[in-house]
Amino acid sequence: MPLCGFNEKMLKGLRDLQEGLVEHGLYERSKETGQTYEGRLNEELSDMRRFSGEMDRIVDPEMKDITRGLSTFAGAFYRLARRKGLDNYKETVQAVNDFFVEMDKVYYGEKQGEGLQGKPNDMRDLADHLNKVKV
Repeated sequence: MPLCGFNEKMLKGLRDLQEGLVEHGLYERSKETGQTYEGRLNEELSDMRRFSGEMDRIVDPEMKDITRGLSTFAGAFYRLARRKGLDNYKETVQAVNDFFVEMDKVYYGEKQGEGLQGKPNDMRDLADHLNKVKV
């Protein structure tokens, strides 16, 4: 990734987060609340949208950005998991992680100097490449 790249520990953390969103955030919480998975998902997305409008109230700029980023990631993952089918969430998790690995591979290259990093229009070319990656 144009920030620092991913290693296996980071990818495992993302995998655990995404699986936890479905397993805890939807499956376990739906049992606790007596909701269907879809009902729980809709409520989670609604909560995130409502909270998004209040995030500017968080004073610490770094914590605001971290909170916004995590909420954005979680909401996008929920929508993607719903689109791909909640029963297939582990495949969706793998597809998201594969997307990040592909981003790293193209940006940094297999060997020093092979990737897009530091080249003119590197970020535009990276975004254009990622548009072609199927998730």
